[in-house]
Amino acid sequence: MKQTQYGLWGAVLAALIVVPSLHAADPVVSNVRASQRAGTELVDIYYNVTDADGDRQTVSVQVKVAALPISASSFSSGTPMGYGSNVTPGNNRHIVWNAGADWDGQYSDQVTFVVTADDGTARSGMAYIPAGSFSMGDNLGDGSSNELPVHSVYVSAFYMDRYEVTNDEMVDVLNWAHGQGKLTVSASTVRNAEGNSQELLDLDSSYCRIEWTGSQFVMKSAKGAGYPCVEVTWYGAVAYCNYRTLKEGGGRTPCYNFTDWSCNWSATGYRLPTEAEWEKAARGGLSGQRFPWGATIQHSRANYYSSSSYSYDTSPTRGYHPDYDDGGYPYTSPVGVFAANGYGLYDMAGNVWEWCWDWYDSDYYDSSPGTDPRGPATGSYRVLRGGSWGYNARGCRVAYRYYGTPGGSINSVGFRAVLPPGQ
Repeated sequence: MKQTQYGLWGAVLAALIVVPSLHAADPVVSNVRASQRAGTELVDIYYNVTDADGDRQTVSVQVKVAALPISASSFSSGTPMGYGSNVTPGNNRHIVWNAGADWDGQYSDQVTFVVTADDGTARSGMAYIPAGSFSMGDNLGDGSSNELPVHSVYVSAFYMDRYEVTNDEMVDVLNWAHGQGKLTVSASTVRNAEGNSQELLDLDSSYCRIEWTGSQFVMKSAKGAGYPCVEVTWYGAVAYCNYRTLKEGGGRTPCYNFTDWSCNWSATGYRLPTEAEWEKAARGGLSGQRFPWGATIQHSRANYYSSSSYSYDTSPTRGYHPDYDDGGYPYTSPVGVFAANGYGLYDMAGNVWEWCWDWYDSDYYDSSPGTDPRGPATGSYRVLRGGSWGYNARGCRVAYRYYGTPGGSINSVGFRAVLPPGQ
């Protein structure tokens, strides 16, 4: 598109991301195109959407410049209706973006639009991560030997929680599990009552934002609701996945055996991401970048400990994030306060480390399978990814590998869950 008198951009390129065609009933978005309305700061976005069941869709759109998302929220439906909930399948669905409200006076010839349609068959609050290959590891030369060699990995499609599991969600699931007789609880700890009993959550830690009243789990007032659950062990993250699966029902089957803590990869319930799934998701569809959004990091992008020790840490503020370094540890931030990556995932860098399924092995990349790797068969530590509020920029890199004792818990570790496709 040619530059107008408003100088918003030189060209608009149509792009799309589709809620996947995992089976015949899934929606398919196609023919996305956009143009700036002459003499205005409005952009008209058109697309087609089909759905074998004829389901009404919830449609969202994201604006990217040079493949990086920008903050854009001034969208509305045109005619035929094309934005928000209750969109009917058909051709030439219409979205209007008020670029003057979100991006006034800006210009770029690398603007793309990402249109997503959701018919509600995927669980609310989860993002679709498409199947495909990516280069796993440190391809920029500023990591450690355990991030090498860089190797191509094919990862099958899956869904991932958009946000880290919050205290609210943990309380809800734990109260359900307790009511089902699945937990042994005291004022200081929560353990699974079935199988090989392990500590799931360290209630005795002052940093834990969840407590037991003697009859139910509740959240502490400070940094409770809407904040990521911390002081959760790897066992606790795994148990949460099973309990969440059973609580929600819907025919899904739990993945984990609490006797030996093995995973049934044919099960259809929630589970932890593999390390490869986590890194593919964190990259958000970008290739060769250091962070989920690009090459540098700032406090405007993530909650982490900023330092001048790293050239790619260009934050104008240093130390703990100035918006969240009060009220005592942990200096976590509410989930979702920073922009999402290209897959619609939040806090994939900073806030809290996230448990992965895999056992940790510093040399694993030397022998990792090329398709859906699941880590070593045994080990002493489980993989952690993503950095945290108390860790430096280096740890927030998408390639960075860390680890923790599966029975251990600290105030900067949390997790998120994934689902297999079609669930």
